[in-house]
Amino acid sequence: LIKVLDETGFKSIHIYEESHCGFDAPWTTLIAFKDVETRKRWYRSPAAVELDLSRRILPTKDGKTSLRYFDGATMKGYQVPGKQFEAVYCRQEEQPQECNDKLLNGSSSYSPVLERHAIH
Repeated sequence: LIKVLDETGFKSIHIYEESHCGFDAPWTTLIAFKDVETRKRWYRSPAAVELDLSRRILPTKDGKTSLRYFDGATMKGYQVPGKQFEAVYCRQEEQPQECNDKLLNGSSSYSPVLERHAIH
């Protein structure tokens, strides 16, 4: 699936797990952007996310946030994929170079290795 997304023009692909919503197990979600500039917004700091939320989401009548399961800290957790995604990615038949030497300059639109080890 990721290869198809890459081939059809998606420039930034991310996988994250959501375990805050009360389902029996975490849900894995894939999100893809055709504009590589969107990647910058994906890696905003928790404070920047909180500021955007306060500006864009209406509070409840008692002044509290209307979001129950999302805030800046939650978004920060989405930015680093789980180790299991890195393991699966590195088990490809043609193993990506960053899996061998942890280079932080991969060319793929999706690399959990780079996302787990890069400084954002």
